[in-house]
Amino acid sequence: MIPTLYPDLLLILPEIIILFTGSILLVNGVTTRSYKITHLLSIVGSFSALIAKLIIMYIYSYELDASYSSIFSGTLVSNKLESLFSIIFLVSLIASLNLIKVYKNQITLYKSEFYGMLFYSTSGMMLLARSNEMITAYVALELTTLPLIGLVSLGKSYVSKESAIKYLILSAVSTSFLLLGAVYIYALTGTTFISSATDVGINVHYGNIFHGLTYSNVNMPSDIFTPISSLDISNVIIIISMIFIFIGLLFKLGVFPFHSWIPDVYQGAPTPITMFLSVASKSAGLAILLRILLSIFEINDVSSSEWNNILKWPDIGISLSIMSVLTMFTGNILAIRQNNIKRMLGYSSIAQAGYLLIGIVAIINSDTISNATYISSVLVAYIFGYMFTNISAFYSIILIQKDSYSYKFESFSGYGRVKIFNSLILTIAMLSLIGIPPTIGFITKLFLFSSGISSGYSWLIMLALINSVISAYYYLRVVKHLYLVPSKDQFKLENFRNDFSIFGLILLIIVVGFGFYPDPIYNFCYDAISSVIN
Repeated sequence: MIPTLYPDLLLILPEIIILFTGSILLVNGVTTRSYKITHLLSIVGSFSALIAKLIIMYIYSYELDASYSSIFSGTLVSNKLESLFSIIFLVSLIASLNLIKVYKNQITLYKSEFYGMLFYSTSGMMLLARSNEMITAYVALELTTLPLIGLVSLGKSYVSKESAIKYLILSAVSTSFLLLGAVYIYALTGTTFISSATDVGINVHYGNIFHGLTYSNVNMPSDIFTPISSLDISNVIIIISMIFIFIGLLFKLGVFPFHSWIPDVYQGAPTPITMFLSVASKSAGLAILLRILLSIFEINDVSSSEWNNILKWPDIGISLSIMSVLTMFTGNILAIRQNNIKRMLGYSSIAQAGYLLIGIVAIINSDTISNATYISSVLVAYIFGYMFTNISAFYSIILIQKDSYSYKFESFSGYGRVKIFNSLILTIAMLSLIGIPPTIGFITKLFLFSSGISSGYSWLIMLALINSVISAYYYLRVVKHLYLVPSKDQFKLENFRNDFSIFGLILLIIVVGFGFYPDPIYNFCYDAISSVIN
């Protein structure tokens, strides 16, 4: 019995390493309480997990040619898509650890606990990307969120405590919606499994959620707009449960009207955690949402009349596109009024969620497997580019302001002539967020908008382009303060020091380099999506 678990345990070795490291860090917090030991253990643990993930990917994908594998009786999966998201989480973790060392004076005395909770949250995200069953996804989501709430509260300012309470309450409500939706679906379809695709020898008895929707005689999505009195009670509950699940997941992405927590939490959280939230948390929500959407295409004939209503959800596509427009305008317009750069990037993150919804809408309106594969790979590549851009932005922000820890726009005035290298990184990051060539933000946004046009949503892309122009105002405002606005304070001589760093150079090369040559990222993302759909 035990030997049969060995392959499964090997496939989740990176998660085990992260959890084990987090536990050691917590033990260190009540024993030696040495910050040097804590930081060293965290670096070793994070890089060990990343190396283990890359080795497992190589062995299973290239040596054994096993692109898809169900583990632990189908509750978790192992494929290139979850591996890609795990890499995003681990890179975000390593970047956060690098920033915490600079930011440590602004964190409370519980530094070992700070590191430990960061590792626990990362393990939850990695498990969430693997989840093939809704209750498992719920537990992984809780493992992701609860440590993040603790991390937000560990800043020294009172704003950190206030934002942590807001995050706790709203997060509890959203996950309750997700759990309630999963329970209703199980009651009516007999399954909480997202996907029914399994390996030989593993028998999942429940089938697929979307098959269950079909068997329950729910005509999606037209039943949503049908008077309740003319529907069976089972149809009504199924529709409500799907809405509940989407509410829980869209909260993680920060989509309107579930966005109100983002600006306060971004401002109040320690800056390394703000960066981690902006990249890893959003990616985790997208990972499980993609798993649910892509399970639609686990059939042989996508032109089958039985699946026509599921593969083409025009009403839901229009509803999500409207949410996308509201999210983009809400994020960009409110970002204009901000004087705090962290709060501005919070509203920017809301706008980015609106762009992500364009990809979701395009996937829902796909009528072929190949089209769904391409659009999904474009969407994942967009979040990949957003990760490196946001890491670059927060990395340079922390290093520029590591002496004053002030994040008002005025505090950045004149630093372009003092901290030249980090100001250059921040400038390139702002240009990438706008979508100006030759950055990774431009090329990923170009392909994402193209997929929206090919899906018949040209009007949505026109509005997205208008929002990109609006966003240029507040992004370029940062550049203006760096280079064109003189500082009110006289710089000290020691400020004119070399601010070059290897990590910053790597980020700069990635953001600009992949703008010129994006093929490796798109090929990797396409292979990852293909491993799930096909």
